[in-house]
Amino acid sequence: MIRFRPAIAVCLLGASAVAAAQADFAAQWPLTLEDPSASAYRVTLTPEIYAQVWSPSLRDVVVVDGDGRAVPAAFVDAAMAPATPTQRELPWFPLPADAGRRDGDIAAISEIAADGSLRRVQLRTSGGEAAGAFLVDASAVEGPVAALALRWDEAQPPFEQAYRIEASDDLRQWRNVHDEARVLDLRRDAQRLVERRIALPTPVHARYLRLTPVGAAAAPLRLQAVEAELAPVQAPVAWHWDLPVPQVADDRGALVYLSDGRFPVERIEIALAGNGTGRWTLERRDADDAPWRTVAADHVVFQAGSGADLRRSPPLALSAPVRDRQWRLTPATAAPGAPPALRLGYRPETLVFVAEGRAPYALQAGSARAARTDAPVAPLLAALRAQHGSDWRPADAVPGAMKVLAGEAALRPAAPTRDWKTWMLWGVLLLGVLVVGGFALSLLRGRKAA
Repeated sequence: MIRFRPAIAVCLLGASAVAAAQADFAAQWPLTLEDPSASAYRVTLTPEIYAQVWSPSLRDVVVVDGDGRAVPAAFVDAAMAPATPTQRELPWFPLPADAGRRDGDIAAISEIAADGSLRRVQLRTSGGEAAGAFLVDASAVEGPVAALALRWDEAQPPFEQAYRIEASDDLRQWRNVHDEARVLDLRRDAQRLVERRIALPTPVHARYLRLTPVGAAAAPLRLQAVEAELAPVQAPVAWHWDLPVPQVADDRGALVYLSDGRFPVERIEIALAGNGTGRWTLERRDADDAPWRTVAADHVVFQAGSGADLRRSPPLALSAPVRDRQWRLTPATAAPGAPPALRLGYRPETLVFVAEGRAPYALQAGSARAARTDAPVAPLLAALRAQHGSDWRPADAVPGAMKVLAGEAALRPAAPTRDWKTWMLWGVLLLGVLVVGGFALSLLRGRKAA
């Protein structure tokens, strides 16, 4: 039995360390893994988790493995798959080099499909006129075009050419998009400098694009293909709302609302109980002993109608998320009736962690003593995305039912530790001063006696 005592001691030490770590947090949630074989996961914070968080910077949100050890984790924007631009090849047609100077009437459309796409363009040239401009058919593109990429024959002689880019929806009225977009293919010995991409100043949504050369070209461009780079489509924001309950108004009619958690508030709606209008001042603070800070002064709030005809004042948009727990509404004049509803809009954040250690994993939150150390997760995510493709993203880890750990006790800061070394050093210095003073006093007495 003696040979097993070291192993037992190690197990007891590990268990005590896990228990100590759990005592530092208010609660934890078991995580259900979407893909048990994944190497990285993301956890979207729930209102229940936000309600337990103590730190304004979310430093007390950690993920632990099956042994209770914290795993590398961080709040990383790259947790979501980035919106990558879409490449699409477009039909194109040659035009005379001076097509842009012909009052917009550049060609006779001999055949056009019902969806607006061009099937054939017949050039009206005076004979012997070389094609130098290009008409690009973007009628089949659903979103705006952010850039164009030109591909030409590899036997193309070296060149540098600027193009004026215009847009139209009817091939008659044209609007300017880019005054001078430059492409080039230059060679010197074994070196080659190529620029095929034309970035548009702003994304353009038009049926047709026209590229007209600016100045004479040394040799016509042997164009082979035109690709459109579509601007990424931003998904609509799915706002979540916290609805704090107002406290009793003071003698000025001010209402104090206590938020349910550390939500990253970005939008604020003030909804009146019925039809009406008024001016309100909105303030925020994080604790009872903190000063109030103004969010909006003399803000006009109105509401009229009902159902589909309901009209309300627009929400307030904050320049950056705030996590204050207290909000105060003060009317400019006494407001009779039921108090307005305060709606705090936020977007739930995502914590990304690396599958280090053994499962099962759990998320812990709520601590005035423990803090997460952010790990360099972003480079790992970039490497995994490069390996698996631009659409890759960490697998989901879904929080389960909350389990109370230390509860409210974890939200009390630890008692300050005494720095005994410093006190001992000061004691030694004081003792030295007393000794030196004693020697000096004895010397003075000896001189008086002599």
